[in-house]
Amino acid sequence: MKQIEYFYNIIYYFFYRVSIKFANFIAKPIFFIYKYIYKIPKIRQYYNNKGINNPLKWHKQKFKNELLENSNLGYGTIMSAGFSISIIFFIYMGIYHIFKYSLFPTFEESHHMDFIILAILAFLTDVILCQKDNKGEKYIKEFNKRKGWWRTKWKIITILSLFLSLWFCLSTSSIGSIGRFLINLHSNI
Repeated sequence: MKQIEYFYNIIYYFFYRVSIKFANFIAKPIFFIYKYIYKIPKIRQYYNNKGINNPLKWHKQKFKNELLENSNLGYGTIMSAGFSISIIFFIYMGIYHIFKYSLFPTFEESHHMDFIILAILAFLTDVILCQKDNKGEKYIKEFNKRKGWWRTKWKIITILSLFLSLWFCLSTSSIGSIGRFLINLHSNI
């Protein structure tokens, strides 16, 4: 269980890093506009009265520390949790497809309920592996210290895990090759 938790938190960490870089990319034009807004004398005077000599630098620092890289509840943690939960959801959906088409190939149900149940299970798995006892924050601090080949290797594994989990989910569905094979095993029904 400890290795599953470690692997999941590595995936969570690299999605955290990607979402921070994406947010910084999106924020560049906004800060470019702010650069000119802060040159307006009335706005500059407002920040000077508050004791802030360089409002653009202050705003960038506040954006980085409180909104983006806040490992407790920031943009990076929210986005990385979404991507990590989607990987678990795809794996659970693939397992559900295998179970369904192996044992009950003619069973038809509303797809809304199984999506909801599997999404709740994926979220609960995320809570157990990452959010309980602030494990995500601890792993983020630990992984920030690592450099070199370790980062490159796990970046590749993180991207592959997203695509492989999606492939697993789609290939076990009724339109995928594994799903069709499992349904055809019961063709005499």
